[in-house]
Amino acid sequence: MIEEKSKEAKTEFASAERMDQEALLHQYLLWTGQISTILISNSIPGLILILNECRQIVYSNDRFMELGNYTSYEDYLGLRPGELINCTHAFETDSGCGTTRFCATCGAVNAILNSLNGIKDVQECLIERGNGALPLNFRVWTTPVEIGLEKFIIFTVQDISLEKENSRLLEQVQRLAIMDPLTEIYNRRVFFDVANREIVRSIRYHNPFSVVMIDLDRLKQVNDNYGHPAGDAILKEAVKVIRANLREIDTFARYGGDEFILLLPETGLVGGKKVANRIMASGDATIYTFKDFEIPVAFSAGVAEFEFDGDHDIDDVIARADKELYLVKNQRKQIQLD
Repeated sequence: MIEEKSKEAKTEFASAERMDQEALLHQYLLWTGQISTILISNSIPGLILILNECRQIVYSNDRFMELGNYTSYEDYLGLRPGELINCTHAFETDSGCGTTRFCATCGAVNAILNSLNGIKDVQECLIERGNGALPLNFRVWTTPVEIGLEKFIIFTVQDISLEKENSRLLEQVQRLAIMDPLTEIYNRRVFFDVANREIVRSIRYHNPFSVVMIDLDRLKQVNDNYGHPAGDAILKEAVKVIRANLREIDTFARYGGDEFILLLPETGLVGGKKVANRIMASGDATIYTFKDFEIPVAFSAGVAEFEFDGDHDIDDVIARADKELYLVKNQRKQIQLD
């Protein structure tokens, strides 16, 4: 009952074989002959398709009419799911849905093939559609069933576009809660969370850690002379310079305005000063070009180590690092004047 034409056809992925119209009509009547099939399937809000072994649709509940200009079973009988939904990839070859290179990565196609091997499956897929139609995000469930000697797949579809959009928005909100939007590094809230945990760990295991306060020199002058877009660009360049001198275990955050802050685990005062000096040297060697203007990127940095006996909280460490920062800043200004 399979058409001789393309009977042996094999493509990049699944078989291209299709049943002829007589066989499809037989299978359609097999399913619609059971009144429970129609009643139950139409009571479910999502799309339900019955597929045969050639992955062709032999029955659908009434939801198929929402997918295009479809009015009766004759419009879908023999199509494959991607063809019904108007997936752009389903029409890349004459063999249709499931036979293109893209189909190897399609969750719906893989779920169908798994169920042809007797396995229930659930997968997600993004369907790109033609004629300017919006893409669809689907979660599909496939269940293998047999009637007599014939094998079928119950193919159930849930539109998860809203779920995906809500998830994206939640992820965006969560990111905004911890990241500085301009420089895309942690904000001070995250720094304090990490630092408070580090104090507990440091006291428990008696491991040192240091805090480095970094000030981007002359940012106000850059804003006044070249405009705030230049200042924003310099801040982003500063982040690149600082990050290049850090380890993965270090915490790097924007403290506010032109100030950054680092937490260096397992690092005492000597090691912290080495990091600070390396960052300042890297800044001194960096010239950033903004609209044909060459703008130097320079830092001042102060370091303080957590003192087990004297520090009550992270604010004590930051205060000493901040004090050291301004001593260094004044020293660097004096050197420039000399």
